[in-house]
Amino acid sequence: MKDYFLRLVKQNVFPGCNYAIISNDEEIGSVGNKALFPKIEKNNIDTLYDLASLTKVIVTNTLITKLLQHNKINLNDEVKKYLPRFKYKNITIYHLLTHSSGLISDVNWNEVHNKKELIDFFYNKELFYETSTDVIYSDLNFIFLGFIIEKIYGKSLDVVAYEEIFKPLNMKNTMFNPKFKDKCAPTEVTSERGVVRGIVHDEKACMLGGVCGSAGLFSNIEDLIKFVKMILNDGMVNNKQFIKKEYIDLWFKPMVIGKKKNIKSIGWGVGKGNVTGSFCSDNTIFHTGFTGNTLIIDRDNKIGFIFLSNRIHPTRDNKLLISKRRYIANYIFKKIKK
Repeated sequence: MKDYFLRLVKQNVFPGCNYAIISNDEEIGSVGNKALFPKIEKNNIDTLYDLASLTKVIVTNTLITKLLQHNKINLNDEVKKYLPRFKYKNITIYHLLTHSSGLISDVNWNEVHNKKELIDFFYNKELFYETSTDVIYSDLNFIFLGFIIEKIYGKSLDVVAYEEIFKPLNMKNTMFNPKFKDKCAPTEVTSERGVVRGIVHDEKACMLGGVCGSAGLFSNIEDLIKFVKMILNDGMVNNKQFIKKEYIDLWFKPMVIGKKKNIKSIGWGVGKGNVTGSFCSDNTIFHTGFTGNTLIIDRDNKIGFIFLSNRIHPTRDNKLLISKRRYIANYIFKKIKK
């Protein structure tokens, strides 16, 4: 596998990557460089990556699921029940989780200059399409879910994530706003921000202080292996039930399908497609992150694939990885299933 990823580095698909294949024979590897600017730095297995939208499934979706399990919320609860400023009465937690709310998260940065203005902008957002008539992925759905979590717990999302996820799963290198920035793989280099390193790349999450329900999480490959193994083990960790199997089942259950045939469960994408390829089972969930990350979990074949990279270093104009995700997944799953 390592030679395959090295070839992709040489093709400038990404500067470097860390990967893990969780199956009967576990494989973990690190290739390439974690930084190209201002100097070249060799990658290593301990590199912390900006997980971007993997934050949604690792933190926000997991916490919402735990709240469901403890009967603190209901999928059909209106968002307005927890966030009185929210102006749409018919939008529920279910709609946010399945990206069927009608909200999209484009921001007019000419109108937004600080955290308060950004939050006001979110609450004033008009629907892009009628609720439940389509499925369009949007950061805003999970930003509002993050607000709901903070409201229920009465704590900041990063504190709740540590207490409810990272500590019980022994994910010691998973955090928002990492202190040791030199351990982080840098992302974009811009005239406004310079080399973005150890600070969340997503502009919305950055303006919200680096902590929000849609982005901001940093982690390494070894910690994410623990998270994926928890899912493959039906929510069991060290002989304790971290999440009940019936709630893990919800993550794998197709709930909605969009006009582009994109299938969503609670929080996750489901099935074969551009991210997962053709050799996984239909009982597969996945999520990606803008900075260059992928999680794929095939329940029927008991395979997990974790891929971490900083493909937008030094520029987001490098989009080679997006078109290669299917081929990477096909290569991995074909090899494993031989």
